[in-house]
Amino acid sequence: MTKKNRHKIHRPANLSLKRKPAPSRLTMPFFAFMGALLIGAAIFFNFLSPNETQSSIDWSAQGIATRHEYQDIKEDGAFAEQEHESEELPEACAPREPEITRMSDTIKRGDTPSTLLEGHLGLSEIYSLCNESKDFYPLDSLRAGQPWTMIYSNKALIGLEYEIDSNERLVVSLTDSGYEFRREAIPYEMETKSVSGVVESSLFGAVTSAGESEELAIRLGNVFAYDVDFTRDLRTGDSFRVIVEKKFREGKFVGYGQLMAASFTNQGQTYHAYQYTDKKGNTAYYDEKGRPLRKAFLKSPLPFTRISSGYSMSRMHPILKYRRPHQGIDYAAPTGTPISTVADGIIAQVGSNKSQGRFVRVIHSNGYETIYNHMSKFAKASKKGAKVKQGQTIGYVGSTGYATGPHLDFRMRQNGKLINPLKLKTMPADPIASKEMPAFKAAVAAYMEQLEEPVQSASLEQPSTPNP
Repeated sequence: MTKKNRHKIHRPANLSLKRKPAPSRLTMPFFAFMGALLIGAAIFFNFLSPNETQSSIDWSAQGIATRHEYQDIKEDGAFAEQEHESEELPEACAPREPEITRMSDTIKRGDTPSTLLEGHLGLSEIYSLCNESKDFYPLDSLRAGQPWTMIYSNKALIGLEYEIDSNERLVVSLTDSGYEFRREAIPYEMETKSVSGVVESSLFGAVTSAGESEELAIRLGNVFAYDVDFTRDLRTGDSFRVIVEKKFREGKFVGYGQLMAASFTNQGQTYHAYQYTDKKGNTAYYDEKGRPLRKAFLKSPLPFTRISSGYSMSRMHPILKYRRPHQGIDYAAPTGTPISTVADGIIAQVGSNKSQGRFVRVIHSNGYETIYNHMSKFAKASKKGAKVKQGQTIGYVGSTGYATGPHLDFRMRQNGKLINPLKLKTMPADPIASKEMPAFKAAVAAYMEQLEEPVQSASLEQPSTPNP
């Protein structure tokens, strides 16, 4: 066959598609199972947590605006409560209270504001503090033995406290604007108690045997010092009963408050004392009839010592070794024992010489004067011309001058003439005013029954069980 005659042979196109292989019998059941599984999961999650599921759907489908609308709808429900709780400051993030620390100690000899506050305040600040405190209490007068407290906030000094005495304290606050001062009463818990005892050898021993401190013996002795000479008159078997306030601080006994009433039986005679404050604010002790216990003169300038030498017109002098008048009373006592003036008066002389040693002379009313010899030292109040009150300390027992040992040589003059102090009889002060007698009798009635109870010796009072 020649090229010309050659022609292409066209085969008809195969218009039919290639037949796909037949699906497997497991295909349709598989897809049906997966669809059912998805539907079941959706239903399960919708019932398990409908709020969260619905919320997530709504937010994704409707956008932010729809979400705000949904929050408004739910504001009275649980979602609103959760939102309100989220606004509160978590406890862990709350600001802490400042840590307050108190450091207490007692003032020691040589302590000054500068030494105590060094490292906390500058010298100029300490000077300013002391200068401003003078109107309340001078800080340069700190006394050894008194409590002192420094108060810190997170280690920064913010305050000071100083106990002026047993009743008051100075409180200082250090603020950004300066110093703030105030004096305030020291808080105590007070209990009124009845205490009794029987004397065997001394009043001090009787009081301490009753479980009390010597402070109470001194207080009791001062009350009856006008009627009982505790140096000469005390006898075995004498007894006392006292109604007194006892002071406690943080549960610890720290002293006594007011001595409200007392009785003392000396050699068979009983004396009573009732504290009463009149309408003018004057406080004193009176007997059951309203007569004051206070007399013009105390029985003795040293209530708890012995007489070593009495009043005599002819006594062998222990140093000069010849007889001469001894127109005074010698009270033997340890060096440093406080000496009290026996009556109100004015100090006429404070001096020293070869025979009397250090001495003080006091002028009283009605021509009386008293002389106190052989002192070891004078009290601060003992200045010529100074007024002194009955019972005030004017000096301290010593052995200066002609003395073989520590004692007080006490002398008294009336209109310039030496007299025997032990024979002096004085009149009491004015009694309770008649218009105040009803109030006084009511005060007495509150304590009289307790004072009249019989006092038994401590050796006879042996309770089987301790008192609560």
